[in-house]
Amino acid sequence: MLRQRVLTALVLAPLALWAIVALPETAFNVVWGLVIVLAAWEWGRLGGLSGILPVMYAVLVGVLVVLLFRLPEAPRWQAGVLLLAGFWWLGILLGLLRFRRHPVPHGVNRPGALISGLPVLLGAYFAVVLLRHTPGLGYPYIILLMLLVWGADTAAYFTGRAFGRHKLLPNVSPGKTWEGVYGALLASLLIAIGGAVWLDIPSSRWAVFLLVAIATVIFSVVGDLNESYFKRRAGMKDSSHLLPGHGGILDRIDSLTAAAPIFLMGLNLLVRPA
Repeated sequence: MLRQRVLTALVLAPLALWAIVALPETAFNVVWGLVIVLAAWEWGRLGGLSGILPVMYAVLVGVLVVLLFRLPEAPRWQAGVLLLAGFWWLGILLGLLRFRRHPVPHGVNRPGALISGLPVLLGAYFAVVLLRHTPGLGYPYIILLMLLVWGADTAAYFTGRAFGRHKLLPNVSPGKTWEGVYGALLASLLIAIGGAVWLDIPSSRWAVFLLVAIATVIFSVVGDLNESYFKRRAGMKDSSHLLPGHGGILDRIDSLTAAAPIFLMGLNLLVRPA
């Protein structure tokens, strides 16, 4: 399993970096769109769909992406999707807190799961696209976002294994601990400091930039817990087996789906206000 995991990562990481850095705007939008459509197929399965229905759900998400590019005043619609995603993730954070004392219900709430997937997937899509193409941002910010999310995830894993004693939300994800979260936050601070130097963030904005990084990582944990919640309700260990050793697309981007909208909104509202 570990060998498969490493081999898959060695193949995918350079391809992802090349796509982020080198692809023209339209090609990048299409490639990232295909990733989101595959994730939507997995989400349909988490939502209790079977047969051809997960494919139809994925097609729906793809059609919505295209419509949100084609509608009059498309940028306003896309900004609205991001705002909805931000509030949606705040609601998910508050909703997850109830499972500190209550068990996760068994069985899929199909309408709830399928509706929830729309702001999650569409918000992630447009957050990454706008990070890539907004003047003053660009691919370095996507790279920093991924370093924050996956660096924090790695730090949480090793810190949790070494020092984990206090469970975070055992009814949702038994393996996660508060010590792992603290390790993730410490790692995010170090990565964000390096990112501030790399991106030449003005010193007057450093404190706010670090706060945005911390919020991004906190919501990356929420994104991870959110997928764990839906997998637990569906009785699934992985969202699919598309990525050998890693599970599915959602298993790789679950944290990113929540982190990306928060990161972009934080940058626009606090770090680089108009």
